[in-house]
Amino acid sequence: MNVRWMPLALAATLLACASVKPTEARRDVGEMIERRVGVANAVPEEQDAESRARVRDRVAELMTQPLTMERALQVAMLNNRALRATLEDLGVAQADLVQAGLLQNPVISGDLVNSTKGNGIGGGLALSQSLLSVFLIPAKQNMAKTRLRHAVVTVGQAALMLARDVRVAFVRGQAAEQALGLHRSRTQAAEVANELAQRQFDAGNITPLDQQLFAVALDRARVDLADAQLVVTVAREELTRLLGLWGEDVAWTFAAPLDSALPPETELGSLEQQGMRDRLDLSAVRYETQSIAYALTLRRRGMLPELNVGLSARNEVGNDVGHEWVLGPSLSLELPIFDPGHADIARIQAYLRQAQHRLQDAAIHVRSEIRVHRAVLVAARRKVEYYERTILPRTESVTELTLQQYNAMLVGTYQLLETRTDQIDARQDYVEALRDYWIARSELELAVGGRLPAGGK
Repeated sequence: MNVRWMPLALAATLLACASVKPTEARRDVGEMIERRVGVANAVPEEQDAESRARVRDRVAELMTQPLTMERALQVAMLNNRALRATLEDLGVAQADLVQAGLLQNPVISGDLVNSTKGNGIGGGLALSQSLLSVFLIPAKQNMAKTRLRHAVVTVGQAALMLARDVRVAFVRGQAAEQALGLHRSRTQAAEVANELAQRQFDAGNITPLDQQLFAVALDRARVDLADAQLVVTVAREELTRLLGLWGEDVAWTFAAPLDSALPPETELGSLEQQGMRDRLDLSAVRYETQSIAYALTLRRRGMLPELNVGLSARNEVGNDVGHEWVLGPSLSLELPIFDPGHADIARIQAYLRQAQHRLQDAAIHVRSEIRVHRAVLVAARRKVEYYERTILPRTESVTELTLQQYNAMLVGTYQLLETRTDQIDARQDYVEALRDYWIARSELELAVGGRLPAGGK
């Protein structure tokens, strides 16, 4: 490189240095979350105290109302500490990008010598700069940019996984509370049956065995009710953790029960195409492969001998004219005799082939995951629809017919209560089927890398 171009190269390098703040990367993640999760302004571009205060105020505002799925997702994206910690990976990658655009620091060296003839003390100073580092800057920047993009999609994938976890925890909490209500109804029916059986036993109308059977049924209903209460507590705490809440904010309530309106499903071919295009973990593997390719390019360029140029000044002693400062250019050249770099090249090439195989394997797994999750979703949908079309109407019909016969004194109270209990059990099974459907849909959304098409195309 011509020495006269070095100042220009240095100036261009300094101008190319980006800010260490990952503002643009955080903006990219925010847009990604808005497009794939449906939550806007989830990632503040700044990380100062004022920005954090706005986030706290927004979370407090959202928690003043009963939770909907959309509101829970907003709170989680803003307030989940694990996601906040993952976002800091952007700052690390941005700093690496800035570092990649900098020249190596110049090296200053000196020595001090004493004349053996008693002519005095001399020495010198030298300032040198690596020329090879200048040529390597573009390759380093390309690799750092790729790693920054890898960090962006990795953070985006973490946000999608959080969204999936929030959706799953949300519907589990809704289902648990609905199941608790049904367990209370069943316990009340068991209490009525047990009280009636006790009266009839006292009157001598039933045997001790029959009376004890109703008491056992009541005991079982109460134990199941206690289990259902614990399930509600655990489900609420799981969602509370994901939302990053504590203190008074944990006393939230659901705005509505499980949604029974099922959206239309999407064709498998469209889902596979969406997954191959939008899966962020697949994009992360692509960026990892590209980063290794840049590392290979960087290493190949680095096989050039290390060349340092600079300026040297020395105070010579022991000559005829006495002490004299001499000034001139300096040059040092590495001799790649023992380590020419072939082993490093072979190692990076192996890493690159390994990454390429992993990319192909990831693509195969993505398609398989989509097929499996869609099959689970379709099966869950059919189960819900069967309950809605057949099982629930039939249990309601049985209850109504039994009530008619009870009014006509054709069946007894116990049979009516048993029929009512069967109806409650069927309703509880329906709630669980509905819960499983929404969980399966959340898993499929994660598998395709974003929200499913609303129209089911």
